Amino acid sequence: MNNSKIDTIEIQSKVLGKAMAMKVYVPADFTEGLPTLYFMHGRNGDENIIHALDIQAVADKMIADGRMHPILIACPRMEDALGLGAFEDYFFNEVMPIVEKQYKTSVRRIGGVSAGGFIALNYAFRHPYLFERVGGHMPAIEDVLDDDDLHYFGTSEQWKANNPLFLVQKCTLPSTMEIYLDAGSEDEGGFYRGCAQLAERLAARGAQVQNHLNEGHHTIDYIKAHLEEYLMFYAK
Repeated sequence: MNNSKIDTIEIQSKVLGKAMAMKVYVPADFTEGLPTLYFMHGRNGDENIIHALDIQAVADKMIADGRMHPILIACPRMEDALGLGAFEDYFFNEVMPIVEKQYKTSVRRIGGVSAGGFIALNYAFRHPYLFERVGGHMPAIEDVLDDDDLHYFGTSEQWKANNPLFLVQKCTLPSTMEIYLDAGSEDEGGFYRGCAQLAERLAARGAQVQNHLNEGHHTIDYIKAHLEEYLMFYAK
């Protein structure tokens, strides 16, 4: 039996013009054709979210207990850019091809925490036929543009064009896509409100969406407390 492992992949990004990195959880007795979960870190994080959440130990135990199927989990470094501009090209044209060539994976799922949840929902709604499932965990989605966030987008029009709350009103989602939203009731960003709004708009369009309001704050401890629920969603 081969044990699970965390691979570190160095990426010499031509798109960004600098070295980037990614951590990949490879389950025990890896075989080709596994689904991939692309899991995005928050604004101040990086690929080491895979260690901060102890994903290897949690996933290993859940697989051994039969509570989730084996899945590849890729955590790319996305920096503090909300996945916009060149970072979107970097993800789709460098990160995904590297993972899929090296591990010969099958279907894709995408999720993320905080700003990473914004990225995941944005990418899934704008490229809906690339991902089977998408999750936003305390995702940084709001219906009013904060002045401090304007520099990410440049204009309010670009903010709206990338905001999942508005994207969902015009995009066409596959009927098979599954969507998971959650946030803490004491989330300091109030992102439980964005989750509720998004879930309502998705449900109105007949989407397969679940929204969970849990106790907790906007912290990594909140994510750790619910990681098993997330993995069951992505790898059921």
